[in-house]
Parts: sequence; C-alpha cells; structure tokens
Amino acid sequence: MAALWRRTALSLAVAGLLFGLRYVPRENTSGTVRLSRPLMGTIWTIEVCNEMRMAEARAAIDQAYGELSRIDALMSEWKPDSPISQVNAAAGLHPVEVPAELRELMERSIIYSQKTEGAFDITWRGMGRIWNFDDKFRPPTEKAVALARASVDYRAIVIKGNWIYLPRPTMSIGLGGIAKGYAVDRASGVLVRAGFHNFMVDGGGDVRVSGSRNGVPWRLGIQHPRKARGQILGTVEPLQQALVSSGDYERFRIVNGVRYHHIIDVRSGWPATAAAAVSVLAPSAEQGVVLGKGIFILGPEKGLALARAEGVEALLIDREGRQFATDGFRAALEIQNENQ
Repeated sequence: MAALWRRTALSLAVAGLLFGLRYVPRENTSGTVRLSRPLMGTIWTIEVCNEMRMAEARAAIDQAYGELSRIDALMSEWKPDSPISQVNAAAGLHPVEVPAELRELMERSIIYSQKTEGAFDITWRGMGRIWNFDDKFRPPTEKAVALARASVDYRAIVIKGNWIYLPRPTMSIGLGGIAKGYAVDRASGVLVRAGFHNFMVDGGGDVRVSGSRNGVPWRLGIQHPRKARGQILGTVEPLQQALVSSGDYERFRIVNGVRYHHIIDVRSGWPATAAAAVSVLAPSAEQGVVLGKGIFILGPEKGLALARAEGVEALLIDREGRQFATDGFRAALEIQNENQ
C-alpha cells in the first residue's frame, strides 16, 4: 500500500457519514491551508491550495464555515428553534412559514423521492427511534416497524408558497439525507466566489473537489466494505466533482448472524439488503448524497439505471462482494493491488 500512497498527492479512505474520511498526506503540503471543525454531527475538513494568497484562503475557509453554520441552524431537526423543527412541532396542527431556501430544498427532496421510487424520503424521521444502533441495540418487532412505517410518506407533505404542513401528528421531517450534501456545495460556492478554484470540502465523507492539489489531481480512496477501516478497494480522481460513499459497515449491529445497519428502506421499514456499499461521482454533493442512498436501496439494476438517467457515475458492491458500475465509474476506478 505504501507504493500507492507515495504516488498520491492526497489519499482518502472513504468511511461514510459516521467516520468520515481518513486524510493521509504523504507529500509537501506547503501552499495549502487546511482547517477541520465539528459541525452537523461530524468532522468537516476544508483545504484550499494557493501559496500566493494564504491569508485570504484562511479567511475564505472561515467564511465557508460560517455558511455551514447558517445552514445547520436553518435545516437541523435537532435544533429546537430551527425552521424545520418548527414544522415538525406543528405536525397535524397548522402550516409553518419557512425561508424560501428551505422550501426549495424540500421541493427538490420530493422530486428526488419520486425519482428513487420513494427510497429517499425526508419523512423518514416519523419512524422515530426504532432503529437505534447503540450498545443496547435490539431489532424492533414486525409490529413496531409497521406502526412506525405508517408515519412515513413524502407524498403527504403539503407545500403552498413558503408554507409547509405535515397533516399527520406523527409525521416528522429529517433532512440529514440531503442537507449535508447541500452544505458541501454551498461551502464550495463560497470558496469559488472568493476566487479560489483548487480546494476540497469534506463533510464527514461527502466530498467535493475542484482543480488540483498543488498541480496534482485530487485522489480519493474508496473504503472496502468488508475489510478493516482504512483498507481501500480502489481510488478515483474526481475532476470538478463530488464523491460520496456509504455502506452497511458504517453503523450496524449483527444479531443472530443478521447484519442490521442504518440505511433503512423506508418503504419496508427495514435495513436495505441490495448492497453493501455504494459510491457516486456526481456534479454536486447534493446529488451524490441523495442518489447514493437511492442506488443503495434500489440495488444494481434499478440503481444503476437511476444513475445513468441522472447523469452520475456509480459503483455498487453487493453483499456477496460483486461489483456493479456505470461505464464512467468503471473507467475512473483504479483497483487497489492487494500486494501494495
């Protein structure tokens, strides 16, 4: 593996939403500013490369983090005073007026739900906490899943102008499946508007890159879903793209030989079984995050058809270790040599 690292300007092992990316620099990092901060329940890293404007780069990164904090305050269902929390609190009671930015994101979410056949659904939070992967984890009963599933249905959301209404008192919206990708894109926009075009924004595993790192393409490594954390399946070099990876190895428990994990197919209420890991190369992190989940749940045939229809590249690894990929992803992927 050392030989691989020596060839790269940047090496990242994608570990998904919980553990984020492992950053392993092996070359001179002069001419770059790299800052990491905790936000949105994960660790963010922003790196900007421009040795002639180091002070300005640091200021631009601070501005990007300011934008991330703004989005978190607007879209986090965990913050009681956020607009989305107010919508949830008023479920079954009355509509709530929200900022246009939030309404637009929710409208896009509904479109994504339609395109993914309901695999992506921001009303997933209505299932409550029946899937809680802590040390006391026990699989829920069929009855509990069925009861929770009855509160999930993106088609029931009512949007009129900037007013949002959840008609059932048990409904609740969670934007975790889209807001972080959106935030990656917004932070990237801040850097571009500040005049920087060589950067990486990593939101705990949702990554967008631009330009190069000191003249060398950004190289991102994809975590092998059935090997130790940090052992990669292969690498890709995104160009002006986002790479998003997730898998059933991120948050899971095994009970009686069954792997229960956090990627829930809300249509059934149970963890999805069609994949072990998915990686998506997309023009935006928002697309990558949402479509990645849809592809994971839909499986190889429908999932890759979705990827092609939406103009993104995707790699899916199923639970037997078989790989399915779009032509573009297959061409971009450099498989890790087991002897390196």
